Amino acid sequence: MPPFAKREIKNSFIKLLTERPISQITVKDIVEDCGVNRNSFYYHFQDIPSLLEEIIVEMTAKVIENLPEESTFEEKVTAALQEINLNKRMIYHIYGSSNREFYEKQLMKICEHVTRTYIRSREYSERVDSKDLEFVISYLKCELFGQLIDWLNHDMSYDIVEHSRILCRMFAGSMRMVCQKYKIL
Repeated sequence: MPPFAKREIKNSFIKLLTERPISQITVKDIVEDCGVNRNSFYYHFQDIPSLLEEIIVEMTAKVIENLPEESTFEEKVTAALQEINLNKRMIYHIYGSSNREFYEKQLMKICEHVTRTYIRSREYSERVDSKDLEFVISYLKCELFGQLIDWLNHDMSYDIVEHSRILCRMFAGSMRMVCQKYKIL
């Protein structure tokens, strides 16, 4: 198999996925679009869902990889949301498909990473009981995830970045309360 075939298959599928729902995309559509034969498709992928899962995992890794290391929580959230927004139409089609659950797990992974890396990077994180810190991380990642799901359920019709700014302000207040409880501030 040509080494470029797998990448071409993925690129064609992504292109088609921005144009129409998964249920309207066939293996035939993909191979015709990228100019490879069906055998090449099945050499690399079991079926369309396995192709989609690989693409979602790659997208998740890219979002996580592109997050700024040293930044505020709001900067991390905004960076993640900007990456997600780059593929808005494709995500809309994925979320409306039978692969929704897999996509939600990957979104939660992004929310977990954003939250955990930010919290663990703060100097006060060493002075807060690990159970309390884990609770704050869990609360915040679930709140962030909930905002994303709400946005998806509203057909991505509102500005998720603005909503995340409100969440970030609320988070700043929550962390202030935790720090005051442990007399860190």
